[in-house]
Amino acid sequence: MATSSVLRPFTRRREDVDPHRAESRVAAYVYGNVLVLAAVVGTSPATVDSGTAVVLVVGTVLSTYVAHVLAHSIGALFTGGDRRRVVQALRDATPILSSGVLPAALLLGTALGWPSELVGQSLASAVGVVRIAGVGLVYRRLQADVPLGRAVLVGVAASAVALLAVVLKLALTH
Repeated sequence: MATSSVLRPFTRRREDVDPHRAESRVAAYVYGNVLVLAAVVGTSPATVDSGTAVVLVVGTVLSTYVAHVLAHSIGALFTGGDRRRVVQALRDATPILSSGVLPAALLLGTALGWPSELVGQSLASAVGVVRIAGVGLVYRRLQADVPLGRAVLVGVAASAVALLAVVLKLALTH
């Protein structure tokens, strides 16, 4: 069955990513989206209105990216070894950066006056939940041997667990 040109970028398999790096990218994708979701949900209408929520999301993304790259590069840093591993860690952590783009843009639009604080924060939160629910499809794109049904099921389960993680973070740290 032919795939439309609109859907092709989302369904095309990546044959150039080895399984270990695919798992690293998916981990970065989930981690970034969960932390951005927690940052968005943890803001108040006043911080959304003032633009501080945008700073919180951007700060969450940048600090998480740096920490993730450090964690995945530490062996190479200790041994003075393979620069390629550090470059791969930088590349594989890119999904962390992408996790905050749309939520930050929505929150920025809200701070500039449209939509309302509640709607803007809700939309930014929904982006995080939808992105996490799509993790199975992301993994399937990187690893061709994952059945579609399983990819969807894992994504739905991941979004439920992510919401639990957000609730725990908010309940225990705010």
